[in-house]
Amino acid sequence: MNTIEIYFVKVNIAIALFYLIYRFVLAKDTFWNARRIYLVSSILLAAVYPFISLAGWLEKQETVQVFMAGYINLKSLTVTAAPTSIFTLRNIVYAIYLSVAAFFVVRMCVQLVSIFKWKLKGKTGNLFGNRIVEVAQSITPFSFFNLIFMNPALHTEPEAHQILAHEKTHARQMHSLDVLLGELLTIVCWFNPAAWLLKREIRQNLEFLADNKVLQSGFDTRDYQYHLLQLSYQIPNVPLVNKFNVLPIKKRIIMMNQQKTAKAGLLKYSLIVPLALVLVLSSNAQTVVTKTRKVIADTDDSTKIVKKKKTVKVIVRNDSTIITTTENNNGKVTENVKVLTNFEGNQQDLMDYISKNDKSLDEKNLPVDNKQVAIKCIVTKDGGVEKTEIIRTGTGVDNKKVETKFDAKKPPVIILDGKQMPKGFDLNSIKPEFILNMNVIKPGNDKKKTELVAQYGEDAANGVIKIETKK
Repeated sequence: MNTIEIYFVKVNIAIALFYLIYRFVLAKDTFWNARRIYLVSSILLAAVYPFISLAGWLEKQETVQVFMAGYINLKSLTVTAAPTSIFTLRNIVYAIYLSVAAFFVVRMCVQLVSIFKWKLKGKTGNLFGNRIVEVAQSITPFSFFNLIFMNPALHTEPEAHQILAHEKTHARQMHSLDVLLGELLTIVCWFNPAAWLLKREIRQNLEFLADNKVLQSGFDTRDYQYHLLQLSYQIPNVPLVNKFNVLPIKKRIIMMNQQKTAKAGLLKYSLIVPLALVLVLSSNAQTVVTKTRKVIADTDDSTKIVKKKKTVKVIVRNDSTIITTTENNNGKVTENVKVLTNFEGNQQDLMDYISKNDKSLDEKNLPVDNKQVAIKCIVTKDGGVEKTEIIRTGTGVDNKKVETKFDAKKPPVIILDGKQMPKGFDLNSIKPEFILNMNVIKPGNDKKKTELVAQYGEDAANGVIKIETKK
């Protein structure tokens, strides 16, 4: 998975965990303000905790180092060929996800436009000293931010006071922000049932808050509940607004009559702290694991898997130079020149040595003798070597001697790990066991010489030696 996919997985796991804690631990108390803080914080924490980095601190802990030391010895890497078609399963899933998310974005925009239309239909009025938008149609009173929409002619004076007390709570406490946050959550995480359940809990809890404010203002509880039951209008059907009689009314009435929870119950809300800490630590543990896998890939070549079979032709010379020509199944040919540790041996020794090794040829110090030897073999997908054979000179392999010695009076340009060395640099200062790769470039003609001089300067006319050391 890429970084964005990992982030989405982390966010949705957090949303599910936060909802489960709410549903089984917090949903039955009467701390509606604390609930609101928990519900909003859970969404915000789920969105930001993957960005909180403690990887550096974790890597310094002794227990983590012991664990990762064991982990780094595991030989399990999976390599798959890159897809060549756009109609892959991943791309299809992306297309479905974006299409559904776009549908919900359009739906939310339509709802916002509907609210704007109600604003244009109505006129600004004043009811008992409160600014409202008077609507002529038979609608259920609702609010959006600081706008309260209602038809005063449909309600008695006591009912109008109850409605205003309810909707003013929504407006003053900016409940519309919570509603929009819930909408955005379901747009981004529409495939996660916990996101929809969390959005529903946010809406219901806002109504509990407003109902509680009405009763605290001195209104009769039974009279207020009857008023809720009498309002059966379903216009406007705009989920983004806070409607006076939002369903389920039965649950609201139950909450109004429920005995207040003891203040000691507030301690339950502190559970969000250890849960958030666990999420942050688990996220950073994944980062440490990713770094460890990179270390494995960079330092343990035995875990690398060759995606396709390839034919490797090797020419070993008596001056410690090995020329490796690799031809993949797609016909691409790459050539590599490397200086290896020299030790004596004959052609049969060379064959035996290669056939007994299950690592790639260019990672080994191969034995050489006083003759040029060309070896052809197959490197399998698991890194093994099979069908090893010696190819005679001129049989499909160019065994022409490659001159690697230079005139001391005309030293070549030396490029060490991508950096051009100054004149007089001593090649003997580099120990052979530290050399990963050496590429010797001799200007065979005027065109090649011109190219080298243009790239590396006048001294490149004598040749270029590119050296890459082991990391």
